[in-house]
Amino acid sequence: MSNKLSDPFDYENDKLYANSEPDAFWDEVAKKYVLWDKIYDKVYSGDEINPNWFSGGKLNTCYNVLDIHINNPLKRDQIALIYECSYLKKTIKLTYCQLYEKVCEFSRVLLNLNICKDDKVLIYMANTLEYIIGMLSTARIGSTHCLLFDIYSVKSLVDRINTIEPKIVLTSNYFILNDEIIDLTQNLKEAIELSNYKPNYVITHFRNDYIMNESDIKFIKSIQTIPNSLSWNEEINKIKENQQKPYYDYIPVESNHPLYIMYTSGTTGNSKAVVRSNGSHLVCLKYHYSGVLINTIALTFQSYLPIGCLTFLGFFYGLLSFGHKVVIVESGIVESKPNDENYWESVEKHKVNMAYSMPKTFRYLLKFDPEAIELRSKYDLSSLKVICLGGELIEESISQYIKDKLKLPTKRGYGQTETGSTLILCYSHKNIPYNSCGVPSIFVKPSILSPDGKELGDNEIGSIAFKLPMPPSFTTTFYKNDEKFKQLFNKFKGYYDSGDLGYKDENGCYTIVSRFDEQIQIGGNKISLNSIDKSILKHPLVIECCAIGIKDSNNDNFLVGLLMLKNNIDTNQLLIEINSIISNDINSSFILRKIVIKSTFPRSNTKIARPIITSFLNDPNYQIPSNFGKLELLYEIKNSLFEIDPKIY
Repeated sequence: MSNKLSDPFDYENDKLYANSEPDAFWDEVAKKYVLWDKIYDKVYSGDEINPNWFSGGKLNTCYNVLDIHINNPLKRDQIALIYECSYLKKTIKLTYCQLYEKVCEFSRVLLNLNICKDDKVLIYMANTLEYIIGMLSTARIGSTHCLLFDIYSVKSLVDRINTIEPKIVLTSNYFILNDEIIDLTQNLKEAIELSNYKPNYVITHFRNDYIMNESDIKFIKSIQTIPNSLSWNEEINKIKENQQKPYYDYIPVESNHPLYIMYTSGTTGNSKAVVRSNGSHLVCLKYHYSGVLINTIALTFQSYLPIGCLTFLGFFYGLLSFGHKVVIVESGIVESKPNDENYWESVEKHKVNMAYSMPKTFRYLLKFDPEAIELRSKYDLSSLKVICLGGELIEESISQYIKDKLKLPTKRGYGQTETGSTLILCYSHKNIPYNSCGVPSIFVKPSILSPDGKELGDNEIGSIAFKLPMPPSFTTTFYKNDEKFKQLFNKFKGYYDSGDLGYKDENGCYTIVSRFDEQIQIGGNKISLNSIDKSILKHPLVIECCAIGIKDSNNDNFLVGLLMLKNNIDTNQLLIEINSIISNDINSSFILRKIVIKSTFPRSNTKIARPIITSFLNDPNYQIPSNFGKLELLYEIKNSLFEIDPKIY
């Protein structure tokens, strides 16, 4: 029987260890990878639904991901972060030492405002280095940060402020999205005025970016300041003028003390506030990244994700803790260009080794540059070692394209905001089918269950559920909503129900089919809408798509396709061609009745918001989630359908 962690990483060894001796496994991981100010009394206590990991232990997350590198002469002067913005033509680099100084400075600012261990800090900022600095500073002084990203409505911000009750809010006066300056403070200003709870302080990062466009300058000057807002830069200058030292110390917190609160995307209902604790989060994350990183080189990682989303946080904390370099980009890939020039330019410029991308980046390439001739001729991608894909289901053609045309491996995975880490992953030593997310992470036990809770056989589709207890990274609760949290475990006794459908093949590889609520029944037969999407995407002119089920006057379903096209084409002919593909792939029961051509789709952070679109089109009384910021797109789709066929509504 295995009795120690593998070195170098060995999947089978560690899987056996974690499953046969879980307490010993996590004890060794925690002591190997984390620096504790006080060692824990017990690895695991509590119960399956409410486990207490590393109880009695004390640590500081900021120290474990940043300070540990400062005394290392080989690491302290190496680049930690790179900020990149093509619109501003701006690049900023910070070494580990420079980042450390800035974090310690801002920690002093927070302490001067009496922000302490039990306080909540709401961070609603642009994708700039200041977001990172605010996040790490909050962790340094033991406070809990609540991270918001994307454009939030006033109603949504009011809800967040009243729920979280932040003592301080950190924000920026604007951010950049799709080469457009967006006012970030107007909604926040109104939300604070309308909130029952009033933060003690607001600190605004008044950006001093040099912008040549006169209209941009005029717009920025017109942005209203939140009343009594403090200036980020002025608060930094105050500590220098008062000859205060940066806060080089740190505050150890209990292992179960909340590190951050993060809201789920809300595309399947109202957003839930996930709580992640310091000790269990760091232990699980450190082990996870020790096994999946390319440890033979000093990695440069690039992500276009918003800083405040889970996938970015996982990469950020994991990579920084191992001393790697992270490239963050403002104005990410939202409205894609045919070759996503900024994305590839940044890979070449910073010699990126590991890049994270949404599948749609490669859907464009498949249609516009199927042999990757233009891409390879324009950019030197020789530094790239792997491309990580996520955010939504991935067609086989994307993984094949990356392997065959770009000559690169892919890392695909499966996780959720609730889980905090990747639960199913393409480990590099495994031969994973193109359509699969991979094999279970070392520390989880997934099963495919029937509706009555029976375990299904190979290649049978059912609910993906995970045997309790969940690993240390899993959310400890939903903030101020423990009853909602407990519902995660009601469907199958002894399991966490992911809400997703999938299957396991004979080699133990898991494939995600769809969300449980993204199935549709037509003529007595059920089908996953993702299956329809996959067939539609086979048409050479379709770049992105979303199949939607619409209720007719008899309450029966019929299918409508929302399509983004490479070129214009007669829609009647296009509908015939797409339905021919669907009929051949599935059967004629699931052909589209109508198609709507759009240049963009309503999205959550990473995927098309199909549940929201469907509910909006079918239920006249549907309440759109308060954090959903693309209302005009929903109305455009509804109007387009009405123009095509007024009888639909």
